[in-house]
Amino acid sequence: MFKVTCFAPITPDKLWEGLKGLQFTKKKEGFEWYLDGHVFRIEPFKNQSRTNMKGYRVYFNGSIDGAIFLYDFALSWINPAITGIEFSLSHSNITSQDWIKDLMSRSSFSTVDTKGIFKKGPIGIVVVNDEVVLQLRSSKGSQLNLLPSLKQIESIKEELKPAEQDLFSMLEEGVAI
Repeated sequence: MFKVTCFAPITPDKLWEGLKGLQFTKKKEGFEWYLDGHVFRIEPFKNQSRTNMKGYRVYFNGSIDGAIFLYDFALSWINPAITGIEFSLSHSNITSQDWIKDLMSRSSFSTVDTKGIFKKGPIGIVVVNDEVVLQLRSSKGSQLNLLPSLKQIESIKEELKPAEQDLFSMLEEGVAI
């Protein structure tokens, strides 16, 4: 699931007023849009600052294109500043040690710490609790552009995702005679 951290000059109550008409439901932890197993959830920070900018975390699964549409649809009117994006990748048969060995064997990834911290370009990669967390953070005083940032993370996610093959996928490839 993707997690986007952003800040906007609007209180959670005013945000809810704007989301009511967009088929969002109010939950204990925030505001949620759910359809066909896909979720798009906006959670205000528990402890909001007293300054003008209020913090939010946006969680979503599904395609990047769908998420961009929903993000623009639900949040573009508040002009949020995106400061971080994360994605958690796990696989039922892969442990933390397996992930670390795999990442250390790839020359395109640089090792920051052999206990599970890596980097590829601007993306930080942390192995924790049998999953890989891909992180992109903005530098101080700047913000991230959502679509290119999601595409960078998606690219690394696809690179790390284990190839799953079954007997039937071999049949689809065909045999050259």
